[in-house]
Formats: sequence, structure tokens, C-alpha cells
Amino acid sequence: MSLKASFNSFNSEFSAATTRNTQQQQQKRPTATVPTPVQRPSTPSTQPTDLKRKRQDLPQNAAYSQPADTGSGREVMTQVVYAIDYLKSKDRPTSFTDIWNYLSIPANQQQHRQVLRRALMEHPKVDYDPKGLDGQHPSFRFRPVHNVRSADDLKAYLQRQHTAQGISVKELKEGWPDAIPEIERLEAKGELLVVRQKKDNIPKMVWPNDPSLDQRIDQDFKDYWTKITLPANPSDLRIELEKAGITPTSQVKEVIKVSGAKDKKKRTSRKVGRSTNTHMVGILKDYNAVKK
Repeated sequence: MSLKASFNSFNSEFSAATTRNTQQQQQKRPTATVPTPVQRPSTPSTQPTDLKRKRQDLPQNAAYSQPADTGSGREVMTQVVYAIDYLKSKDRPTSFTDIWNYLSIPANQQQHRQVLRRALMEHPKVDYDPKGLDGQHPSFRFRPVHNVRSADDLKAYLQRQHTAQGISVKELKEGWPDAIPEIERLEAKGELLVVRQKKDNIPKMVWPNDPSLDQRIDQDFKDYWTKITLPANPSDLRIELEKAGITPTSQVKEVIKVSGAKDKKKRTSRKVGRSTNTHMVGILKDYNAVKK
């Protein structure tokens, strides 16, 4: 058999085998069943009925964009906020075990224990001390804006300030809940200068004060000062000041004129002429003297 005849025989056998395989696969494949539509009785189309029908047609496991549980508080960062509020209310070094027990995290969330511990250790509102409890166990404590928790701390803190800006009482109460009674006690002793709110007379800002600089005035001088009466009429007050040789602030200032005007200098005109042929002065004849 020649090469061409062998090639034609191979192609015919390959085509026949391909056709047989295709027919066998079609016979084994199951036929797809087409669901028959459910016929419903015709009802008048009203908007409430259509909305109710749409709700009934939704499957039980339909996915929504809004999760069902949004306020469980089981996320790690949410627990960090709760833990900081707990430390703020305690105002003392606290162990991580006490914090964990306070949060009451479910048993299926125990894997977040180390993550929560690391988050509290690195939080800017928390002071972490590796040996804060009995010098052996680590502790956590709330870190306020101003590290002041007593009257002595407040006086020392105010003395270290480089400006006279003052300290807000609201910021002091963040780490020192009993700040207002102590501030009022220090104010009565003359160790603090306090500015109060006009509405409820609560301390608003505090500054340091030195009681040794408080100068006492004799009562005789105070009585003499209160006996001095001022004229009720402003014009009479001005006259009395002028009699005493005191210039009143309400006096109109007169403009002082300077006598003699300065002589103005006469400006000399300069005639600037352009000279040419300077290299031929000795050769050319000068005709400037000739009158026209």
C-alpha cells in the first residue's frame, strides 16, 4: 500500500471514531428539566400587595448589604475602647486579667486575647508598666492629658510650665475625677488663681499663685480711699484736674506749628552738551565767536 493510501485510511478511521464517541456522550447526558411556571390567580395590582408579594418571593438565605449584627461589640478595637473606659474609671494600675474579666468576651472569641493585650500596650491613652503590680507583674493604667492626680501633683505641674497659658479643669478631671474640690481648697489658701464659668460658677482654668506676694493694705487707707468722691459731671472733673496741674485725657491736643519755613535751595540748571571732534581741536577753526 502506498503512503497516500495509508494516510487516507487513517483519516477515515479517525473520523468514524470521533463520531461514535460523540453519540455515546449524548446518550449518557441527562436531559435538563424545564421548571413549569406557577400559575397564580389574577388580583388587582395595588402597591401594598405588590410589596408584600416581593417580600414573600425572597428566599430565606438572601444576602443583604447591611449585616444583621452591627452592635455586638465583639470586635477587637471596640473592646479596646471599653477597656480604656474601664481603666479611666479605676484610676489605678490594673492587671490584664481584671480587664479581660470585665469585658466578658465569649468563649469563641478567646483567640483575640493576645491581640487585645498588644493593642493596649501600644495605645497612646494607656501607660504600660512591665512590673507595675508588686514589682513583678505587668499593669495597665489610663494616661490622661495632664499627669495630675492630686493637689501636690497639680502644684508641681504648674510650676514646671514655661508659659502662663493655664490648665483646663476639664482636662484635669479626665485623670483626676476629684479635681474641683481640691482646686477650691487651694484657691481658698491663695495657692491657685481660678477663672470660673459665668453660668454655674464652676472652675474653668487654673494658674499658679504665690501667697507670699499677697500684700495686705491697712484698713485706714481703705477707708480714706473710699471717702474720696469724684465730680459727677465730666466737665467739673476736667476743671478739677486742671486746677491740680494734671492734664486730663479728654483734652484736645493742639497741633504745634513750626515757625519759619525752610529756605528752598535753587536748583542750578546744568547744560550738558555733547562734544565731538575733540581729537581735532588744534586743527579745525573755532567759529563760536562769529555772530550770525
